[in-house]
Amino acid sequence: MAKSAKSLDSLLSLERLRSLTGHDESLLCAMLAMTLKSNSTDLNEAAALYARADWGELAKSVHRISGAAQITGAHRAENACRQLEKACLSSPPELFRLANLWSEARDAVEEINASIGCFLHAHP
Repeated sequence: MAKSAKSLDSLLSLERLRSLTGHDESLLCAMLAMTLKSNSTDLNEAAALYARADWGELAKSVHRISGAAQITGAHRAENACRQLEKACLSSPPELFRLANLWSEARDAVEEINASIGCFLHAHP
């Protein structure tokens, strides 16, 4: 987990999300809460798939996460997940590379989740 949460706007595009929600702050918070829940669920699933070395299903799981990251403008998480997805689909998968890419993707998503949590706490 991230030691101290970075500002959310440094990790994703808050202005883009505000535009998508018509500058409705309560809708923005609802969207971020849904993103946080979805990211957490998907990341837990991905961790279990990684532990089982189920590369095909892990690729599908991180594909969902990268899609959410793309919508929010979370470029680090999106890129990390896309690289991991591609590595999972390579034949044969390179285990050392997968370990590094999994670590990067997990850390990027956890960083976003921590920042979303702090943002939501500050905007009840």
